[in-house]
Amino acid sequence: MQGDLDFGTRSRVLGAICAFALALFLLALAFGIVSAPFHMHPVLAALLKGFIVLLFGSIGAFLVSIATQTLTGTRAKTRDVPDEALAHCLTCGERTPNDAVCPVCGEPPCDRSHAFSVNKEGWAGSAFGIALFGALLCLGLFVLIGPYHDGERRVWVLLACGALGLLLLAVGGAGVVGAILVLWGALGGESTLQYTVTSTEWRASGSGAASWGKLIWLSGHARVVSPLSPSPRSEGGYRVSPGDIEFAEMVATLDAAGIVHLADVTTYDFLLGDKPANGARPRARRNVPLPFTRTKNRSLRIRLAPVFRTVTPEGEYDDGLSDVYVKDELLASEPRNTVSHFFAQYLLEEADVRKLRHRLDEDPVHRAQAITHAHALRESGIVVAQELVDAVLGALGDANANPKA
Repeated sequence: MQGDLDFGTRSRVLGAICAFALALFLLALAFGIVSAPFHMHPVLAALLKGFIVLLFGSIGAFLVSIATQTLTGTRAKTRDVPDEALAHCLTCGERTPNDAVCPVCGEPPCDRSHAFSVNKEGWAGSAFGIALFGALLCLGLFVLIGPYHDGERRVWVLLACGALGLLLLAVGGAGVVGAILVLWGALGGESTLQYTVTSTEWRASGSGAASWGKLIWLSGHARVVSPLSPSPRSEGGYRVSPGDIEFAEMVATLDAAGIVHLADVTTYDFLLGDKPANGARPRARRNVPLPFTRTKNRSLRIRLAPVFRTVTPEGEYDDGLSDVYVKDELLASEPRNTVSHFFAQYLLEEADVRKLRHRLDEDPVHRAQAITHAHALRESGIVVAQELVDAVLGALGDANANPKA
């Protein structure tokens, strides 16, 4: 381990030394060329010197910057989070103080600034781009007027040099304008935001952008897991159709037997501000409240529980150090494992309970087999609480609910 660390340090130092050496070579070469006499028109000499200084100088400065960052390991990051971002709940996006419980999703008070990471665009890359494209501008002007000034009168040569010069001018001019805009944004504080909040009950993440210390947009997605709760009965004491009750009892039996896990999951998706599309540069609003949209979806999620295998320790007693051997032949004799394998065709991934019902309704034969498995589990001694059945019924909703939701 120590050797790996030493090798990494040595390679980093060696890379920095190589970058410094190459930068010194380019800067010395540029100084030598520029200091030599130029036997040409002063304007052409200035253009050629400008091209050499900007090209070699920018590359040399870029290498010095890379070498310095390699040695110091510095990164351009900041913790400057806009106040508007901190004023909203990171789970559902509701405008809630960070020292109060969110009235929409119940997020507890927390220091939201610790959940954010803010990345600012550095100005060094933009400055390098301005110098590099500026060198192309100087070269384009030199190629455009140089041959004519030197007495070249052949039409095809003048046309070729003119086309090449105009191409260099177009590329260089567009590059300089773009680099200046990026530099302006970097100096103005344009930054990207990322946040992540995790706990045992919920998980939230999102991204956004800010400029000049003001929030431009912020979007987030959250998943909140709540305890199961039954829905209130309607007048007359009825909930849903008998077919739904049969399915709910089947799901409740599987959960009581430990074959599946049920979770009451609420998802939130929100957008604060206007998120630019197709890579467009975001623009900050001036003294105008940011538009806010949120979607909420609550569903009962079901997933297959892992199959437990029977293990026995080596020897007559288990001292905590003995090896254990998995007895695969016992799997076939476990009814719960057989039921688990049956439902694996439907629950390889976590799904909505309504979606599971819809798939079984499309396959009446397998639905009948699933109900039979549940009956066999109850006959084997699995006791199902009515509250658990009511919780599944509440998640299924009324008979007109969309089963594909």
